[in-house]
Amino acid sequence: MFEEPYRWMEAVSTRHNYVQEKLKMGQPVLSFPFNEGLLIFSFAPQPGKIYEIYDRIALGGLGHPADVERLRMNLLDMAHLEGFNRSAQDVTSARLLQFGIAPALKQNFEEIQRAPYIIRMLLVELNEKGQPNFFRMNYDGHWETFKNGTAIAGDEKVMDWLQCEIEKKPFATYSLDQALEEGITLWSDSRKVNSDNKEKESESPKTLQETFDRWHLEGAVLSAKSSSKAIYRPLSEDEINRLKSSTG
Repeated sequence: MFEEPYRWMEAVSTRHNYVQEKLKMGQPVLSFPFNEGLLIFSFAPQPGKIYEIYDRIALGGLGHPADVERLRMNLLDMAHLEGFNRSAQDVTSARLLQFGIAPALKQNFEEIQRAPYIIRMLLVELNEKGQPNFFRMNYDGHWETFKNGTAIAGDEKVMDWLQCEIEKKPFATYSLDQALEEGITLWSDSRKVNSDNKEKESESPKTLQETFDRWHLEGAVLSAKSSSKAIYRPLSEDEINRLKSSTG
């Protein structure tokens, strides 16, 4: 079927268009540093976007829930196998991506007979020195690394806009509450960037207060000041309530 190169290239292009269309309404996931670690969060109609992967690694995902869960489990298995065979210090986001998930995603995407993964992922890490690292993974296995924070979104225009805005702000100097306030403002403003899909957008909450009432705020912190080995913790109810009050 694909003995001619142009047919294979056309099939791959069609897969890109298919996946991008399926991802388009995915709600952004943002992550950036603050003065005691790093933060990752998102709003969504249903929970299932933010996860712990290993002691110092967290995952944010958007796309088909079954694909997010499948790759989450793969990352968990790889991380714990790496920690068992080597050491906990050898379990890093870069190794999990470069030698694990990225090759698998690329192979899956280029095998035209197989259904592609409908997913974008954000893998974040606070290393042994307390320095944050941010990695963005696409559905075709392409990944990028960032030092000052990053975001994923269903729409690439929104994702690019968020990246530019994150780079402008000194998140590393903010307290957690300040970082959360700036972050949800960016999240809210990003929804005005894309004018497509207005019919579906009309069903979404219009204001931040309505978003808090109708959707779930999922978030987690990796804290450099934690006294325990596991430095991941979800945002507390008090932190979420303070954030909701500040937007009123």
